[in-house]
Amino acid sequence: MYSGLSHVGVFSFLKIFLASCTLSFLKNGFRNDIYAGGNYSQKLQPFEGLSYIEEKPFLKTNDNNNTILLKLYKQDILSKNITTYYGQVVIGENSENKINVLYDTGSTEFWIPFENYKGPNFNNTHNIYKRTKSFKYKYDKKGLPSRLEVNYLSGKIIGFDGYDTVKLGRDLSVSHTNIAFATDIDIPLLEEFKWDGIVGLGFENEDSRKRGIKPFLDHLKDDRILTDRKLKNMFGYYINDTGGFITLGGIDNQFKRTPEEEIIWSPVSTEMGFWTIDILGIRKETIPYMNERNEDNVIVKYEGFHDGGSKSIVDTGTFLIYAPKKTMDGYLKDLVLTSCEDKNKLPYIIFQLKGKKMKTLQSFTVIEIVLSPNDYVIEYIDQVKLTRECILGIQVDEKNEEDYINGWTLGQTFLKAYYTIFDKDNLQVGFVRSRKATHNRNNSHEMKTYVNIQEITERNNSRGKSGKGSISYNGPLGQTGNEK
Repeated sequence: MYSGLSHVGVFSFLKIFLASCTLSFLKNGFRNDIYAGGNYSQKLQPFEGLSYIEEKPFLKTNDNNNTILLKLYKQDILSKNITTYYGQVVIGENSENKINVLYDTGSTEFWIPFENYKGPNFNNTHNIYKRTKSFKYKYDKKGLPSRLEVNYLSGKIIGFDGYDTVKLGRDLSVSHTNIAFATDIDIPLLEEFKWDGIVGLGFENEDSRKRGIKPFLDHLKDDRILTDRKLKNMFGYYINDTGGFITLGGIDNQFKRTPEEEIIWSPVSTEMGFWTIDILGIRKETIPYMNERNEDNVIVKYEGFHDGGSKSIVDTGTFLIYAPKKTMDGYLKDLVLTSCEDKNKLPYIIFQLKGKKMKTLQSFTVIEIVLSPNDYVIEYIDQVKLTRECILGIQVDEKNEEDYINGWTLGQTFLKAYYTIFDKDNLQVGFVRSRKATHNRNNSHEMKTYVNIQEITERNNSRGKSGKGSISYNGPLGQTGNEK
């Protein structure tokens, strides 16, 4: 059956090939460029304290924070100037199959290549699932194997639904897990990736309900896989220039910029099957002269919101940040980068997210999350000219097949700046600045907090109106909240 799936994560991930190839072509013709790892053209070394787990695909290592760490490996796609992060799962009661997977919060489907699949050149470089004794078919109402078809922008997969045991970590086993086994893989672009399949970490959607498919996160929760181990039904996503980790079951303070920093939460809606948050608006600021003797807490005028979109998603399966077309054509039209030197002229982008309601206020809170040019400008090395090149990590969302998303897609470019927590029990996403391998010590404002809380004291809670109240502003952007 045709699934009609709308996989935002993978749609966007495959869509980045078009954007990246276009940017590369405009800059460098058909030359081969190497993406040099995020915001730095030099190779960054792993930060201290994690060397003992760098070589393990998964290992429970942090009893103090009570988390299971799942290792994420970084792969640079040399011909496309992009990066992907993938992990590993073991499938089968006797651990027969080791499969590399993309962990994708922008989709629900858990699919892997089946042993008798068809697809050009795929099996030469990828791990293939071979049927185990614990494998079972899933049958539809007619008693036939349940079929699926997933269409992407650059191809499709066809397969059937079944069950098997999935293992994460040393002793985490999820039996009778819904898995889609792909028998026909016609996505040429996937041949370059080291991951073999996708573990969707989204919520139930219309298609999964029709097919009777339980999302993987629901397996973990309903079977008490985590709670029986005194873990929580949540996971964190941390990536840097060398790799990353999924922190399954809790929050790992070693991935915060400082262990004592608090996580700021934004409520999630699940109607579309994604981790959807309310981005009420954005604004731009330049960096004035920073006087370290001044207090961080200042009062700035509430100037309203610019170009918000309620349906914005946090998507680990997307590389770039995608902005609504009206925003890029309007408020951010001056976000232009012709050379790496222009990065210093770019503004800070402040995302204004709806926060959790406060019992003490008859209003709502607004979380301000700031991206610096160092966060959203991607640097790489042109291997022909041996020069440093830069592109914007914020691109326009042309909608295509994602018309139901009218806001932003916050992909890996955003997630690299923030250790992000996905809390299923409380339906919220948390953000805290990530620990970095290095710091730019020439910019003192980059050592300050980038997560700010605003309490909007407007009694009527109207959006976009100024002069109704003030905001307590705690952040790195100076004393006046100047806009560019």
